[in-house]
Amino acid sequence: MIQKLSSLKLTFYNLILMVFLLGTGVVLSRVYPQVFDAMNKILVIEWLKTAWSETPVPALWFVLLCLSAGLLFVNALCCTLTRQIQTAVRSGRIEKWLFFVLHCLFIMVLVCHGLILVKGHKQSHLSFFPGDGIGFKDRYRIEVSDVVFTDDVQILKMKKKEQRAFMTRENIHPKKNFAQVSLYEDTRLVENKRVIMLSPLRYGSVQVTVTRFVVDPKDGRIGVKMTITDNPLNMLFFVIYGLMILCLGLYIPLIAES
Repeated sequence: MIQKLSSLKLTFYNLILMVFLLGTGVVLSRVYPQVFDAMNKILVIEWLKTAWSETPVPALWFVLLCLSAGLLFVNALCCTLTRQIQTAVRSGRIEKWLFFVLHCLFIMVLVCHGLILVKGHKQSHLSFFPGDGIGFKDRYRIEVSDVVFTDDVQILKMKKKEQRAFMTRENIHPKKNFAQVSLYEDTRLVENKRVIMLSPLRYGSVQVTVTRFVVDPKDGRIGVKMTITDNPLNMLFFVIYGLMILCLGLYIPLIAES
């Protein structure tokens, strides 16, 4: 049984299935845009509870995708514990051991992915303007003291499709646009940072991310949309992912030389 679960044929067919499911997801995201948008706003397990009864098609798609990923996990685990470790021990060559380590790290990445779906807290698409604040998990408070957007404000007033055409390096300068964010833990200031796109504020397992800049239609003030998460697995996930990329960088030259 373990030999069948560790077979390359199973890997091949399962990867084809995953590609098909991911492609189906692209189509479904256009048919059910609001449902997929809701998926990004809360923990997926919470989304699934509601979606299963209200919109069963995307919910079923997601369950099938998870089952396929689960099968890939079992396949990788069985392959690592049988073929890869045996090959590494027999040969003793460094590239074989690196390939074994790559498999182990890939398994750990899959585990983290699965746990992140059901663990932690997440609040998304929160609007903040200068002076706004919000409590998070009873012990934290996030406040925005200032928002600076140096590029053409008219871009923010466009619809999403129009915005994409203008979101170029010439028009948008991410490092010059920021929100000044303060994080308090039990009324004590623990972090204060200029948060820019793709550079979130991090404190322990808490992460505050700016997702976009917005304009208040009433008074023209510039604000931000932010996502706040608290998941102790995030740091572990990024560390393991970084190690996997490092191992891959070491592995490829060795294979090229052999």
